[in-house]
Amino acid sequence: MKWLYNPQTGNSKWWSWWLAIGLMLFCYLVVGGVPLIYGVRAGLFGIDLDTGMITGVSEPIAFGVQMISPIMLFLGVWLAQRLVHRRSLLSLVTTNRFRWQLLWQATFVWLLVLIISAIFESLVYTGRYVWSLDVGRWLVMTPLVLLLIPIQSSGEELFFRAYLLQSCGRLTRRRFLLSIISGFAFMLPHLVNPEMHHALGGTFVMAANYFLFGAAIAWLSLRDGGIERAIGVHVINNLYAASFVGYADSVLSTPTLMNATILDAWWGIGTLIIGFGVLFYLPSPANGVFRYLYWPNSDC
Repeated sequence: MKWLYNPQTGNSKWWSWWLAIGLMLFCYLVVGGVPLIYGVRAGLFGIDLDTGMITGVSEPIAFGVQMISPIMLFLGVWLAQRLVHRRSLLSLVTTNRFRWQLLWQATFVWLLVLIISAIFESLVYTGRYVWSLDVGRWLVMTPLVLLLIPIQSSGEELFFRAYLLQSCGRLTRRRFLLSIISGFAFMLPHLVNPEMHHALGGTFVMAANYFLFGAAIAWLSLRDGGIERAIGVHVINNLYAASFVGYADSVLSTPTLMNATILDAWWGIGTLIIGFGVLFYLPSPANGVFRYLYWPNSDC
């Protein structure tokens, strides 16, 4: 748990935490929300009140506007670390150096879990997955997805896992409690997603998916002493949903290879339990094939 002690360096006065959180939320909600509000008020585009999707502009522009807020969250975390706490961004991620082996292990394992889960679901529920590839749209959007989704996912991990766990870790070292806090905080902003009200299983079960994802990935980070695997899981999870297998009423409207006609929240919970069960019991990748996937660390 040495990673939780990283805040003991730099500026850790009581007021710095409130100032840092205020800066992050300002970047996320205010700076990130200005383009959306301005665009709607100026008539540049509209918003579908039923789905929350941006309408009236091309897909790349709509997706770019949608990604501004999470990108601003990433920037806000970096600014708070540098300007308020006077620590590097790396101190949020890990203790010493970025462990690329952990990131690649989690990325490949989680992708495999998602693929196997989709295959089994399609066999159990025939017709639930349909081919939806629009080559032209997919080729245009995929480079943008590959560029922005990792920033969006990493920004959420830096805030909901790293910063939240390290700040709450000053009050308690109980892994279970810290994981619950992280899971609950991660669930809250996702309650406004359109799929919350259309998933098979209902709103409560869909909310439980977000809570379990946040809590499990927090526990994984506490056990690892860093968020490398959390970043890997979150990034590939969102890339998978944005480019490979989408679903009805998704908050992401990007073109995908296939679509799930039904978002089964109960199936999602089962996938989370099995997937994180695998990650929790995986051996360290230090002596496996992932040891070759390493780049020297640089201070962020």
